[in-house]
Amino acid sequence: MNIPFDRIVYRIEESRIGSGYEAYCPELVITGFGDTPEEAKNALRDQVSVYLGDCQKLDVMDEALIEAGFYYDGEVWMSAEVKSPQEPKIRFIGNPANQAPDVATE
Repeated sequence: MNIPFDRIVYRIEESRIGSGYEAYCPELVITGFGDTPEEAKNALRDQVSVYLGDCQKLDVMDEALIEAGFYYDGEVWMSAEVKSPQEPKIRFIGNPANQAPDVATE
């Protein structure tokens, strides 16, 4: 699947490091640094884009995202750390394989 990188939702954790700031994406284990929180987040976004670009070039984007805990919700690749996936809805059509059809007795 070839999707724009802005269709990938991940968590960003910010913290102060010395006189600067760190922004960290735990799902992808990528860090960005800057003099301000916004610079750190922008540096992180740049690093994530480089990583995802490499994954795309190697044609392993889906596998890398799934391994990192992402799922595709029909619109975006969502981190399970940001929003837990919905339980799948199971619908039976016909009779389940191990169940005999109801037989009317008179």
